[in-house]
Amino acid sequence: MGTSTTYPNGQTLVSNALTLEQINDVIQPLTCGMMGLGPLDANQVRVEWPTQGQPFGVTPKQDVCYLACTLEDGLYNKVRNKTLSGMGSTDDPLMESWTYTRIWRIAWTLYGPNSLDRARQIWSAMFLDYFNDQLNESNLFPVPDPAEPMRVPELINAEWWERCDFAITMYENVTETIQDSAVTSVEVKVYDGSPSDPVADFTVEA
Repeated sequence: MGTSTTYPNGQTLVSNALTLEQINDVIQPLTCGMMGLGPLDANQVRVEWPTQGQPFGVTPKQDVCYLACTLEDGLYNKVRNKTLSGMGSTDDPLMESWTYTRIWRIAWTLYGPNSLDRARQIWSAMFLDYFNDQLNESNLFPVPDPAEPMRVPELINAEWWERCDFAITMYENVTETIQDSAVTSVEVKVYDGSPSDPVADFTVEA
C-alpha cells in the first residue's frame, strides 16, 4: 500500500496513507469475519456510495450491512513530526520524513431481523486481539471502548424495518517522505567590497 507523487521541482512524495478503496478492502472482509460470514460476502456487507449507485434492494426479512468509511477532523491530525536525513548528494539524497495521524469514522448500518445481534457481534469483535492485529497491519488502531450499537427501527414504504447503527473511531498512523532531487552543482561567488561586483564566480560540480 502507498502512493508516490513527483512534483515539478523534482521532489518526490511517498505516502503510506490508505486510499478510500484500500480501507474499504480492509474493513469489508473483516466485517464479514466478525459476523461469521466467511472471508467476503459482498451481498451481505456492502460498501456505501458506489460509483454507479446502489438500489436499496432488500426486504425487511433480509439481513444486509452497509459500510461507510469517512475521514474526520480533530486535534491529532493537526500535528506532524518531521525528521531530516541524508546529505543531498546523488548517493545520499536529502530525505524529509513526516509522521502524523488521520482519524477515520467507520460506520455500519445494519438492516434485517438479526441486525441488532449482528451489530453486537461487530462490537464484541472490536475487543478481540485477532481483529485488532489485522487492523494494526494496515496501521489502523481502533479507539477503545466504542459506544453500544443503537437500535433505530426505520419506517420505509409504510413498513417498519429493523435497523441498528454502530460506529467506531480508528486512528491511522501515516508516514510520508519527501526526497529532494540531488544537488549536482553549486555556484560560488567571492566578493571583495562591492556586492554587485564579485571577484570570482565559478561552479563546483558534485
